[in-house]
Amino acid sequence: MKNIARTDPKAPRIIAAVQAEALIADGWQAADLHVHTLYSYDVIPTRQVDPLWLYNRARRLGLAFVVFTDHDTMAAYDRIGWTREGLIPAVEVKILDSRNVGHTLHINVYTLDQRQFRKIRDIAEKARDIVMLTAYLRDEGLPFVLNHPFWHEPGERPRLQAVLDIAPLFPALEYNMGRIGRINALALRLADSLGRGIVAGTDSHVGEIGRAFTLSRGSSFKEFFERIAAREAYLCPADLTLPRFKKETSLRIRRLFDKSAWLHAKESLTMDTGSPIVDGIVRYLARRETNAPTLSRRILRWAVEAASDSGIPGALYLRAQNGLADRISRLLESAGAMAA
Repeated sequence: MKNIARTDPKAPRIIAAVQAEALIADGWQAADLHVHTLYSYDVIPTRQVDPLWLYNRARRLGLAFVVFTDHDTMAAYDRIGWTREGLIPAVEVKILDSRNVGHTLHINVYTLDQRQFRKIRDIAEKARDIVMLTAYLRDEGLPFVLNHPFWHEPGERPRLQAVLDIAPLFPALEYNMGRIGRINALALRLADSLGRGIVAGTDSHVGEIGRAFTLSRGSSFKEFFERIAAREAYLCPADLTLPRFKKETSLRIRRLFDKSAWLHAKESLTMDTGSPIVDGIVRYLARRETNAPTLSRRILRWAVEAASDSGIPGALYLRAQNGLADRISRLLESAGAMAA
């Protein structure tokens, strides 16, 4: 990996919300570039994650562009229409390239149409080739981002060197609200060392659109993203902390049990609390056939809520994330990606 000094006058800058408000007043555009709706397989389908509710909230917050990055589906756009003001078609694509990477990657793609979506899904599911996929995205002129670069699916072991190898294929990397500050800082430094842009997104699964966002200039989304890729952008980000982890997990558990508030049924539902036992119980309780308020169900609910409120799953998750951050830091140091 090419050794590039961290100091760069065009490196993305992190700012506070009050500074972001001043920039927006001065004509800068803001966008939360990673948002999930009830159409994602790991989102509980309540009103707070309905695409129309999220769109209206984003516009009230002053976000110039609104994107929905559901997992391998664009159903949210079919729900509310594809041509609303400021609405940008987008998707989060999952790809497991065993040869070039070895663990699962998530990629956000923007401004695509249904034909391009079908082609992207075909490459991701059949060819499973990250080089082929990114080449197609560039050829089609589609903006795209490597999400949470050092993330991996539960049960996978990440090949961190592979992340460094394929990161140059992307015009931008992501600073993700669902990752701890140390890992986000390493993602930012990796982007800096490669001369790539970086975006801030919430990756919200509970409707917290706009809690983290990216600021840049541009009368169109294409121009907006081009300036991000050129590192002419500001980030107003957020990091994962234990209080935030506990709050979101508690909220998702409450929504899980209050099925009267669901807008539609879901055959399955996944959750990553950091505890395989708790996650397994959540999957069990989400199944349609477990709707009846039986004693065993009430006991399981108590067990899940007690485990979540204890903070133990969150503490274990953050501990694992800090261990991962140690590994990433050593790798970047050895690759010369971080100046002393």
